Amino acid sequence: MISLGFIVNEIKKIPPPQKGFTLVELMVVIIIIGILAGIAVPLYLHYTETAKVREALGMIKAITTSQKVEKIRTLRYYTATGDSASTILLEKGVDVRQSFYFVYGTVGNANSYTVTATATPESGITGTISYDSATNSWSSTGDITEGMLPEP
Repeated sequence: MISLGFIVNEIKKIPPPQKGFTLVELMVVIIIIGILAGIAVPLYLHYTETAKVREALGMIKAITTSQKVEKIRTLRYYTATGDSASTILLEKGVDVRQSFYFVYGTVGNANSYTVTATATPESGITGTISYDSATNSWSSTGDITEGMLPEP
């Protein structure tokens, strides 16, 4: 006959189940996370650059609209460059004071105008975006590619 004490002693001899992960399981998880990060980070950086450029394009289009209104009112396009550009643009109805990624300027005469957005160091981008009304064309320099610009 088997005693209860014998059964208890035999149960105590059974090792407890192992807790935690094996080294192989941890390595697989780390590799998967590395692959996902290698794909996600460049995509994220591209999306943020594109978003900043789209903000600049929106501002350039607003300045273009204000230039057209000015031409109707005064028969010529206005100029807003340098330190006073944001003040002049605000007087013309375009508020660029909240733009941290680009500095805007425009040069006009009786027949045409150009609008330029220059990337600031805070943007993490280098280069400029320009619109020329005489040729109805967009151009860019630096990190800003032609693919980010609208079709003429």
